[in-house]
Amino acid sequence: MKDIIVKKYSVKQLWKRCEEGLFAIPEIQREFVWDMKKACTLLDSIYRQLPIGSLLIWQTKADRRNLLRHAQKILPEFNCQNRNIWFLIDGQQRLSVLYRTRKGGSVLNYNDKEVDFDHLCFSFDERFDTRFLKIRRPIPKLHIPLIDVFSHNWRYKLKHLSNKKFQEVVKMRQFLSTYEVPVILISTSDLDEVRESFLRINSGGLRISAADRAFTRASRLKLRHLVNELRSNLPKGFSEIDRGTLQFAAALILGERDVGGRAIESALTKAEKIEIQNGRVSIKFGRKWREISECVKNAVDYLCTEIGLPNFDFLPSENMLATLAFFFYTNNRAQPVPSQKKELRKWFWATAVAARYAGKGYRQNILGDVKYFEKLGKNRKGRFSFTDLVALSEIKRTEYMTSSGLSISFFLLLSNREPRYLETGSRIPVGEVASPANRKDKHHIFPRTLLNGNGFNTKQANSLCNICYVVAQENQSIGNKKPVSYLSGYKRRKHFAGVMKSHLIPYNSDGGLWSRNIRKGYKRFVKQRMDMIRKAFEKEAGIKLFRED
Repeated sequence: MKDIIVKKYSVKQLWKRCEEGLFAIPEIQREFVWDMKKACTLLDSIYRQLPIGSLLIWQTKADRRNLLRHAQKILPEFNCQNRNIWFLIDGQQRLSVLYRTRKGGSVLNYNDKEVDFDHLCFSFDERFDTRFLKIRRPIPKLHIPLIDVFSHNWRYKLKHLSNKKFQEVVKMRQFLSTYEVPVILISTSDLDEVRESFLRINSGGLRISAADRAFTRASRLKLRHLVNELRSNLPKGFSEIDRGTLQFAAALILGERDVGGRAIESALTKAEKIEIQNGRVSIKFGRKWREISECVKNAVDYLCTEIGLPNFDFLPSENMLATLAFFFYTNNRAQPVPSQKKELRKWFWATAVAARYAGKGYRQNILGDVKYFEKLGKNRKGRFSFTDLVALSEIKRTEYMTSSGLSISFFLLLSNREPRYLETGSRIPVGEVASPANRKDKHHIFPRTLLNGNGFNTKQANSLCNICYVVAQENQSIGNKKPVSYLSGYKRRKHFAGVMKSHLIPYNSDGGLWSRNIRKGYKRFVKQRMDMIRKAFEKEAGIKLFRED
């Protein structure tokens, strides 16, 4: 049974309890997720004397410190000499901002974005919607850093202000430090009650994601810490992958055969009930998590070495990592044999090009692949079947800036062909710096303004059929020239044919590339290159991927 007490504490009193190390973040809580904009909004609400919601505290004995999350760095660590612990169930974001407003310093939030409280300032300019702003270089007569306002020698640091501005800061300082925050103190020995409270509350915080719900349900497994540790150690930018994807991989390996947040939450909740023995995580789960981690790492390694992904940005769908990790689990974490590699290659390119893990049929496709991978891994039998062929015209219709599976796959296809410099014929280091979303290293073979001036719209000019990799210097030298003009000087060079092939550009003498009639030439070129791209995709996959419209 829980006892509930509601009290009000001034911000100054909350600061004192922070410094005493009374507050602690339980494993069920999320990391700090706010950014500077939300921090400024909170302070502005206090300045205007508006309500900011209450803090929900689980007040318990210090012997429950095994539930602490030690990775958090935005608030002071819990002081083990305290007899009681105030676990923050709701309000971590607000309390963290209030503490850092006075303390200052730079922290990384949940999304690995820097939030620098040293740049948090009070503005004397009343024209803005809020008086609290992030200012990298404060202007002394216009901005005052809040770490100066709340420092022990604040009067000395503010002595350069006029009397009017000084009094305005004093008023703001008083408003913030004396503002009273409602605090709800819950005393209970039942952790499930606390977890349910966290999932039910909504007092000014952020919407709880499916991943956070799962972390909360499985808090005793310390899943948040395990996932974050695994994620941070993944190479090639895969440390940016969504935590929910790693949860999904774990759920599949733990036996779940459904997709979505509720399925993940269900699988991890079941695992917690089974794997917690005498209040501790079982040795069996420790071993299982090491297996899960190894499978995920093997999947990342396979994608980069066998499929050729230069980095995480070239992964068409994050769920592809989860299902591939499941394959490695069924394959006893061993590297696939040649016959398995052949099927995995079919699966990857078909799933990427056709965007099988997106849209209406994604659930059926994922679960079908899980079933197939179980057979391929355990029995080393079965062929990957792909019948939902992609219309060939999709290559022409897809714009290069989109994040579709086909667009990402196209740039991966080009990257794997090791495209060459037009000037020297040497290899462009695409994988070291490239991203499918980066427009700077992309080139319109027929310049966009040239096409716009000849009756083609922007979408037609931005077609995948008109794009290749090129370095900025070469792109600038090409300008708005016709291909026949800017390529004629390179045509007789020995490396020219190799360069064109590396970019999948049809260069035969009767091709549209050499036409001086832009309208006829571009139409012919698009048709020729579309067919060249199709053949390259299907050769890479070892399976038919496209159908004629």
